[in-house]
Amino acid sequence: MANQDTAILDFGSQKITVLIGSRDVNNTINIRCLYEESYEGFMDGEFITPDNLEQEILASIKGAEKICGRQIKNLTVGVPTEFCFCMCKSVTKTFQKQKRITKRDIDELFDSVDIDLKTHTVINRDSVYYVLGESNKVKDPIGQIENKITACLSFILADNSFLNFVSKILVRIGLDEFNFVSSAYAQSLYLFDEEERDKYVLMVDCGYITTTVMLARGNGILNLTSFSLGGGHIAADLSKCLKIPFNASEQLLRKIVLCIEPDENDTYDIMVDRNVIPVSMRVANAIVESRIEVIVQVLQKCFSSWQYNFPDFIPLKLTGGGLSFIKGGKDVLSKLLGKNVEVISLPYNITMKTNYSSCMAVLNFAINNN
Repeated sequence: MANQDTAILDFGSQKITVLIGSRDVNNTINIRCLYEESYEGFMDGEFITPDNLEQEILASIKGAEKICGRQIKNLTVGVPTEFCFCMCKSVTKTFQKQKRITKRDIDELFDSVDIDLKTHTVINRDSVYYVLGESNKVKDPIGQIENKITACLSFILADNSFLNFVSKILVRIGLDEFNFVSSAYAQSLYLFDEEERDKYVLMVDCGYITTTVMLARGNGILNLTSFSLGGGHIAADLSKCLKIPFNASEQLLRKIVLCIEPDENDTYDIMVDRNVIPVSMRVANAIVESRIEVIVQVLQKCFSSWQYNFPDFIPLKLTGGGLSFIKGGKDVLSKLLGKNVEVISLPYNITMKTNYSSCMAVLNFAINNN
């Protein structure tokens, strides 16, 4: 790869994606290579077919190398939320006299937090906010003069079984230089600007078989949850209830329009075994809306279980390929939640769709920290 190129690998719930790119003019991201390898994904914090993962990771990396014509020598790996959790801690440091705050002081604040978990490892840490003195809240305290600093700090911890399993695979296939980042943490920094994050960000990334729910503020994450429900479950419902093949149900899902009230005789036409089959719009829409109701019930359980609350007026930001592509899906979600729902567009690259928000965020993070 060219010296300025950066490579990442991201585990989606349907595909392993390798992206290679670099920073371009106006802060855009120039994608040099995108390679996707289908796999069975993960559920409930475990890979569905772990025995196949080494071959699938190798195929995704070799596929990307073939496209770009160069060997990948270092890699940033996105860790899905199903293998992570977040922890927030408040810590205060008092100096003997007023002094100018340095980066070393901030590093010592983070290092003073005792997180001793044999099962998990901190892969990312960042600040939610800082308070100088008694009440002066600031984004960046470095360079400020004060004798006391308090910080709300956010830590993302990844399951050691995931880190060890993936690390061993990467070493076996010849990659010695790699690091890990929480995909959700990367999304919080990529999808939302500083002004949005200062006012809280509530994000739902609904994928194919898994959904991430995140509350972020400042540069940190306050709450982070995932559950195994997504667009694939909606397609499975259509297949089961309408007694059609699964590939036909996925075809049907792309035709669904929930933002109109269909007449009794309105139908969607799908191809099954080279035959055009009409499907009642009312019935198909009802099946999709029923599954969205289930997703909303789980979302509400997530919100009620969180340690940190959020203002009712902030919108829910929707991304991922599970719900955002369903025409009218966000409107149903909004009605059921009683909250404004907005589909996020990806910054720096107008050609990529929301199902690439996770891998684009990991690439953006990797480029910034290359």
